[in-house]
Amino acid sequence: MNDALPPSNQTQHSSDQDKPNTPITPNTRRILLVCRTAPYGNALARESLETALAAGAIGAKVAMLFLDEGVWQLAQHQKPQGIGRKNHSAMLGALPLYDIDTVLVDRDSLSKRCIDLAELGDFTQLIDSLQVKEVIADHDVILSF
Repeated sequence: MNDALPPSNQTQHSSDQDKPNTPITPNTRRILLVCRTAPYGNALARESLETALAAGAIGAKVAMLFLDEGVWQLAQHQKPQGIGRKNHSAMLGALPLYDIDTVLVDRDSLSKRCIDLAELGDFTQLIDSLQVKEVIADHDVILSF
């Protein structure tokens, strides 16, 4: 998926190309958080959720994309207390409170891990590999966790 990432110096959204000098402010900047890591192996999963909530709190347009091992973050009924970790479900449940309504999940990642869509929260939207590339290209800032 790295080949689909936009240049890091991109300052305008692709649909704004016909509107020269369109400023991008924190409230109009579209941020995509790409979550690729399992939920409890390290701090990245929790940090991605904290970043999403913080960006949403300042009014940024935030979307989340779960790929690869990151799809495990969305599995319901996890019990991480057995390994001394806190469950992420409360943070996931808070996303809509911060106007984060776009939570995308890669269909291929689910399929490769034999995860059924019904095992995820009802706030997720399933997309295919072509749509993943489109979503990445459609955002101003990409943060990968």
